[in-house]
Amino acid sequence: MINTLVNKLLITYGKANLSAWDNLRVLLSECASQQFQAKGFEVDCGDSRSHYWVQLDDCWLDCGRTNAYNADIIRVADDDIRRAKIIGLQECALLSSAQINLLCMQNAHFDHC
Repeated sequence: MINTLVNKLLITYGKANLSAWDNLRVLLSECASQQFQAKGFEVDCGDSRSHYWVQLDDCWLDCGRTNAYNADIIRVADDDIRRAKIIGLQECALLSSAQINLLCMQNAHFDHC
């Protein structure tokens, strides 16, 4: 069941070109709307910047570097999970489906202007 949701999220939002923070908000909101427990974290990945990650059971998704304004969502490899250090839990206001659609439309519009 989790793999189905993760695949749907990656197909729908993986290349939406939202900021890392917006990716985090969208993923947490979509999981909540589908009645799945997900948590968001700021994570030290060992590179120069921290990242936002979402955890769904034993699956982790990288929303991008915390300062990224245009980030892809990718599945985190097992080796990267073992090396990472959690900085802290990230909480955000959940978005409705209408708010998610508006966010994606606004981003697509301003990305091409």
